[in-house]
Amino acid sequence: MAEYLSKAMALAQDAAKLSLRFSEGLMDNALEFGLDTPGGFYDNAEFKLGQVRKELGSGTEKEKITGMKRLLAAVAKGHDASEYFADVVKNVASGNLEMRRLVYMYLLRYAEQEPDLALLSVNTFQRDLTDSNQVIRAMALRVMSSIRVPVISPIVMLAIRKLAEDPSPHVRKTAALAVPKLLRLDVSLRAELETVVERMLAENSPLAIGSVIQAFRAVCPIKYSMVHVHFRRWCLMMAQLDEWGQVELVKLLIAYARTQFIDPGKSTLDPDHKLLLRCIHPLLQSRNSAVVMTAVSAYFHLASGEQMTVIAKPLVRLMRASRETAFVALTNILKIAQLRPGVFYPHVQSFFVAASDPPMTRRLKLQVLALLVDQETVGLLVPEIANYTRSAQTDISVGAIRVMLACAQRLSNASVDCFQSLLLLLQSDTREEVANAAMQAVRVLLLDGSVRDSQDRRNMTLYDILCYLTSLLDRCKADTARAHIFALITDFAKTKFGCLHSLDVLRAAARGFKEEGAISKMQILELSAELVMLMGDTNAGEAKKDAERISMALADNRQLLLDIHAYVFTLARYDIGFEVRDRARTLRALCP
Repeated sequence: MAEYLSKAMALAQDAAKLSLRFSEGLMDNALEFGLDTPGGFYDNAEFKLGQVRKELGSGTEKEKITGMKRLLAAVAKGHDASEYFADVVKNVASGNLEMRRLVYMYLLRYAEQEPDLALLSVNTFQRDLTDSNQVIRAMALRVMSSIRVPVISPIVMLAIRKLAEDPSPHVRKTAALAVPKLLRLDVSLRAELETVVERMLAENSPLAIGSVIQAFRAVCPIKYSMVHVHFRRWCLMMAQLDEWGQVELVKLLIAYARTQFIDPGKSTLDPDHKLLLRCIHPLLQSRNSAVVMTAVSAYFHLASGEQMTVIAKPLVRLMRASRETAFVALTNILKIAQLRPGVFYPHVQSFFVAASDPPMTRRLKLQVLALLVDQETVGLLVPEIANYTRSAQTDISVGAIRVMLACAQRLSNASVDCFQSLLLLLQSDTREEVANAAMQAVRVLLLDGSVRDSQDRRNMTLYDILCYLTSLLDRCKADTARAHIFALITDFAKTKFGCLHSLDVLRAAARGFKEEGAISKMQILELSAELVMLMGDTNAGEAKKDAERISMALADNRQLLLDIHAYVFTLARYDIGFEVRDRARTLRALCP
């Protein structure tokens, strides 16, 4: 059997080699007969790199072009071709236009890695700056600005100054893109570059304005005195720019407007301020998500509250794009909703969680829904959130609990319903994360008075609620949830429940202290210390009569309480968790 397998593998290898040779033969024949097969250079390009040096040194332009195409194909496939830099530089002065373009493409890739060898061709690049072909002029400047050698910075400066006034907008765009490169190479040229950029700002071609704006933001981003003259012209040209240029221009105009115009929330808008917003408004309908987000940012910073309603639909539309775009859109929606939630009230259903939503999108949608809780939206939110709490996805249930907590805190007429839903969830759901989140919400509602101060109590007293929560200790295993229950008993130790049952809870907790989690242990220690302090304090309650009643109730079991107190603190002293030991040491110092 092993012999048959080895023969089969050998046949498969021979077949692969034969196929490779066949494809190479077809390619060679196609090139020999002059057939145009540009895609063929990507096939097996890395296997023919050995022929490139010979082809680049050939006497015919055809073979040189073939070698350059093979070389660029290998670069495009991720192979390092820097070892051929010297061979390529020899052909930089070729008279063939196609060959020169290929050489420049290679030099753009490796000029920064081989600056010394690239210097050998600087004279050729300078001659090409005056070439009749605009593509050659632009590529010559691109290669020169990519050579990271400070010695040639004055030469590049002269080239930028010259080509900044070139009749071709493509060349002027390249000159503007070379400005940040030169500034990074030699910071001392900033003053000269500012003068060049100031002249470039008069650019009228939509093709080059975006690059000019980028050069301005790189060289002198806060010199807004240069912008005053061009502000209205740029606003009117905004729709003509390409998408990248629109993003750059809007970013500049946002920074300009925030320093030159008055806050829209404090006074009426200036005519130029209105012009800017009117020209940015069509960008909200752009097919490019970056343009839409930039326009949204402009309205967020520059528009009044009434004008910001127009950004809701574009943002909701971006949520239906790719996952990455939806994540960015939801992150910005969350930021806006924290300040102006009313903008998204009409679109609250767009933030309902779908079954196909990834975890990051579900989390952000639930955070947004928590901010959109209002009288206008409660009718839609409450039934939807109630379904989320029963979801099989734990993160959805936890997020829904947070939305329910926000609903109970903001709407007094819904607080009791939300509170009862949380209590039922504690009884029915056994997941640890859900129990932790639900118990935390219950504690928050009890402490801030959202439930205790509600007019619609439905025969629920604080005593009944605490009795119910205490009964959950028998089956609740989540450490954080149990800690919240112990913390509630500590917080309400001065009430009727604390007077009657807090010692019983402490006794049961001490019995299973070793099996408790670290957070629960610390809360048990605080409960024990609180009861010991109340036992000897006659001014603990809101009134002296209540204080005396609490103190007397605990004094009847004084020795029992002291024994339990000493027991739990002794266990805590030798606990394996350092945080438990530290908490016991601190409380013992406060309550010896």
